[in-house]
Amino acid sequence: MGRIQRERVAVAGDRIAALRIAPPRAVTPRGTVFVPPLIGGSGLQQVAYFRGLNRAGWTLATFDYRGHGTSSGNFCVRHALEDARAALAHVRARTQGTLVGMGDCFGAIPLLVAAERVPGALDAVTLFNPMPDLRTIATPRELWNNAWAAPPGLRPRHPFDLRGLLFATNARLFPGVDKSRDHFGILRYERARTWRLAFEYALLRPLAKLRLPGLNALVVYGRGDRLLRLDDARSESAYREAFARVLPQARFHPLVDVDHFWTASYDVANRLAEGFFASLGDQPALRRDESTLAPRRPPASPEPPTGVRLAPGAANFSANPVRRPAETTT
Repeated sequence: MGRIQRERVAVAGDRIAALRIAPPRAVTPRGTVFVPPLIGGSGLQQVAYFRGLNRAGWTLATFDYRGHGTSSGNFCVRHALEDARAALAHVRARTQGTLVGMGDCFGAIPLLVAAERVPGALDAVTLFNPMPDLRTIATPRELWNNAWAAPPGLRPRHPFDLRGLLFATNARLFPGVDKSRDHFGILRYERARTWRLAFEYALLRPLAKLRLPGLNALVVYGRGDRLLRLDDARSESAYREAFARVLPQARFHPLVDVDHFWTASYDVANRLAEGFFASLGDQPALRRDESTLAPRRPPASPEPPTGVRLAPGAANFSANPVRRPAETTT
């Protein structure tokens, strides 16, 4: 991993912790990737996932939402959207050359909202198993039924036991995440507006009216993603339509054997993102004075990443290799 620069970004009277990780000195710089974190996760988690891009010459820029880690304030979804906008504006003002975005699961929502609120900040985005809506993973009825069907140690204590409801739901949906009645990942619920979160879950639709017609995008998802119901053909079609409305220029790249958590597949995610960003212009960086980000060469069909099968209908994009020195261990 390259050099780490820690910063503080002001937003609505609070300050969020931000990070920029430069690529190794031996690698030719290619640009900056802005990566919002997940709920309950630190920005460093995203750095660990996408370190392959960092080693390939990309600076990784991320942050922690309010209520997480050393960021001040309280967490709710509206705050997360504001945090992403402030962080993106901060990174754009301090970045010369290419700035692209990457969103994983929930991280795609604040990324796309920030792209609309800071027009022209991003040259392109890549999304991995992005969540189109807060209720995609469980409708209110499913959440309620599953919580009360949980074992006694996980079941809510009474109908208004919101923390118990969250604990039962998270135990079913996210078994690999450290959690309890009092926290989810690094987010402790005393630093979250939990009842406001409940209303946001029921009513907030951040992407419903969002349109980003000029933004080049690659949407990669796994047909093994049961959390987003992408193992079902009808659900997959509705999923693609939802993101096609937001991102009319999006190219879709389904994979057969990838689950929601990209288990043992983040090297695949890194290679797909690297190939897509390389296809958008001459290396090492895109020229920001262009009126279009369409590929300059006819797209070619990339070879499937080792160990992962491409699904029928997977998007083609130019797979021009990113020329770089031998891997540097950091």
